[in-house]
Amino acid sequence: GQVEVYSDSLLPAIRSALTDSDPDVRTAAAGTFAALHNVLGTKALDEILSPLLAAMETLEGEEHDYLIGALQEIMQAKSKVVLPYMVPKLVQKPVNIGALASLSSVAGTALYEHLDTIITAILEGLCEVEEGEVEKELEHANLIISSIKELDGHENTLEILEEMLKSEEVKMRLYSSILIGTLCKNTHLEIEEHITVLWKCLLSQFSDPDKEVVKNCWTAFNTATKRLSSGDQVRLVPDLKMSIYLAIDPKKRRDPTYTLPGFCLPKGLATVVALYREGILNGSPELKEQAIIGMKEAIQYTDQPALKPSVVQITGPLIRVLGERYTPNIKTACLDTLSLLIDKVKVALKPFLSQLQTTFMKSLNDGTREVREKGVTALTKLVSLHNRVDNLFTDVHSGTKNENLSTRETMFAALQGTMFIGGTNMSANLALSISVTLSNHLGAPEDSIRTANGACIGSLATFFDEQELDKLIREKILIPGQSKEIRHGQALAIAGLLQYASTRMSKMDLIEDLTTTLLKFMDSDNVQLCNAANYAAGRLIIHLQGSDENAECLSKVVNLLAKNCGHSSSNDVRSFATNMVHMVNIAGVEPLSDNMVKCLMVPLLDSTTKKIPIVRSSSEVAIATLLRLKSTEDIANRLSATLDPKSLEIFNRFLPTAKRVAAENKTYTSHENNIFSFLPPV
Repeated sequence: GQVEVYSDSLLPAIRSALTDSDPDVRTAAAGTFAALHNVLGTKALDEILSPLLAAMETLEGEEHDYLIGALQEIMQAKSKVVLPYMVPKLVQKPVNIGALASLSSVAGTALYEHLDTIITAILEGLCEVEEGEVEKELEHANLIISSIKELDGHENTLEILEEMLKSEEVKMRLYSSILIGTLCKNTHLEIEEHITVLWKCLLSQFSDPDKEVVKNCWTAFNTATKRLSSGDQVRLVPDLKMSIYLAIDPKKRRDPTYTLPGFCLPKGLATVVALYREGILNGSPELKEQAIIGMKEAIQYTDQPALKPSVVQITGPLIRVLGERYTPNIKTACLDTLSLLIDKVKVALKPFLSQLQTTFMKSLNDGTREVREKGVTALTKLVSLHNRVDNLFTDVHSGTKNENLSTRETMFAALQGTMFIGGTNMSANLALSISVTLSNHLGAPEDSIRTANGACIGSLATFFDEQELDKLIREKILIPGQSKEIRHGQALAIAGLLQYASTRMSKMDLIEDLTTTLLKFMDSDNVQLCNAANYAAGRLIIHLQGSDENAECLSKVVNLLAKNCGHSSSNDVRSFATNMVHMVNIAGVEPLSDNMVKCLMVPLLDSTTKKIPIVRSSSEVAIATLLRLKSTEDIANRLSATLDPKSLEIFNRFLPTAKRVAAENKTYTSHENNIFSFLPPV
C-alpha cells in the first residue's frame, strides 16, 4: 500500500525521468515504470503514458527523440500491456506514422495482434499526407513492414495489403503496392510459403488503371520471384501459370490482340520467362509441357517491344527440347509457342533462322500427325522472315518425293503454305522445277496428295512466270484428263487457282476457259470429281460476285450449282453443293441477285422436306445465309412474291425455322467443307 500512498509524487518524477537527456536515467525510469504498473495498473498508464503521448505533438528536436526513446524503453519492458493502450491513441487522425514506426520496431510479436488496425491507419494516413511529406512518411511505413519477423505477422500483413490493393481509391492501391514491395524484400519472410498468394494478388493488378500501381506490383513480383530457389521455381510452374490465367479478364482471354500492361513494361516478361525457362530445361516431362504452354500464354499477352529482350531466353530452350526425344504433346506445345513468337516478334528472330528452319524441317518427318501439322504451320510463318528462300524450298520440294506417304502429304502441305507466303522470293528455275512436280502429281493415286497438290498449284500461281503459268494451265489442267484421278486432280487444281490466285486468273483472261472445264466437271457422275468442282464453283462465285466481269460465267455456274443442290442420285453431292451456297454467303460478298437467289432457293426448299438429316440440316443453314436473315428480311420478302405455289407453300412453312437457324450463329462460322482445310491457314 505504500506505493499507492506516494504515487501522486512518484508518477510525475518518473514521467520527467523518462524524457531525461541521459540514456541511463531513461532506462532506469522505464524499469521503475514497469514495476509501478505491476502495482498501480491502469493508473500508471493514464498518468504517465497519456501525457507523454500528448507531448509528442508539441515536442521537437532532441526532446522529441528522447520521448520516442522513452516509449521504446517502456515498450520493451511491457509491450503486451502498453501496445493495446497506445495503438488506439496513435492511430487517431492525423495518424502519427513516425511514432508507430519507432514503437513497432521494438514491439516484437505483441505487434501482430494490432497489425490490422496499424496498417489500415498507416495507409489512410499516407492518403492524407501532403505531397512534400510523402517520402518521409513512406520511410516510416516501410520500417513497420520491415520490423515484422514471424510467419503469423507476415500472413496478417499480406492479407490486409491484398485486400487494400483492391480498393476503389487509387492512392490506397498505390501505397499498398509499395508496402507489398517492402514485404517482398523482408529477409525474414519465408518467400516460398507466401509466393502463390503474392503472385495472385500482384498479377491481378498488372492491369490496374494506374500505371504507378502496375509498376510497383511488377517490381514486387520480380523481387519475390527472384528469391525462389531454382528447385522451387520448377515446382511452382503450374502455380504461376494458373496465377497468370486468373489475372486475365475472362472476357479478354480469347482476344488475340489483348496484352497485359504489367507484361508490357520494359523487360516486363523477363522474370516470368526465367521461371518458365527453368521448368523447360530442368522440369519433369509434365512440368516441361506446363512451362512451355505457360510461356506461350505469357507471350500471347505481351507486346512486341517488351518481348524482344527475352527472345533469346525463350527460343533457345524450345529449340533444345525439340531436338531431343520427348512426347508429341511437348513437341506440339514447343511448335505452337515458336509459331506465336514468330507472329509477335518477326525479324527479331532472324539470328535463329537457320536453327529454326532445321528444327521445323525435322518436325515434318515426325511420326505423329499433329507434330507434323504444327511443323507445317511454323515453317509457313518462318518463311516470311527469309530473303533467300531457295534452300528452304529445295528441302521441302525434295520431301514431296519421300517414300513415306504421311511425310509426303506433310511436305505438300508445307510447300503450299510456304509458297503462298514466300514464293515471290523463289528463283525462276526452282519454280519451274516445282511446277513440273505438281503437274506430274495431278493424277497421284492418293486423294490427300491430289488435294494438297491442287492447293499447291494455286499458291504457285500467285507468283509463277506468266507464260509458264498459262502453259501449265492450258496444257495440263484444261485438257481432258485421261483417268478419273487426273480429272479429280484437275478439278482440285482449278479450285486451288480460284481460292489462292483468282485475281491473277482474271488478269490473265482465264476465267472463261476455267469455267468451261469446271461446268463439265460439275456435271460428272463421279461424286468425288463433282464435289471438287462444286467447291471450285463456290470459290468462283465468291470471286465474281460484286464485279461486273464474266456475268455469263457467274450465271452458268450458279445454275449448275443449283442443279447439284437438288441432285437426284447422290445425297453427298446434294449436301456438299448446299454447303457451298452457305460458304459463298458467309464470305463477306454482296448478296446474289434476286434471280440467282430464286434459282438456288427452289432445290434448297425441296431439300428441307427430305428425310436424310445431313441434307435437311445443310439446306436449313444454306437458306438462312442465302437470304441473309441475320441482318434483313428484304430478300425473303422479295423472293416470296416470285415463287411458284408449291415452293411458296414450303417457304412460308419453313421461314420461322430459317429465322431461328440464322439467330443460332452456327450459320456464321467458317465452313467445315473447305476441302483445303487441312492445309496451313494462309
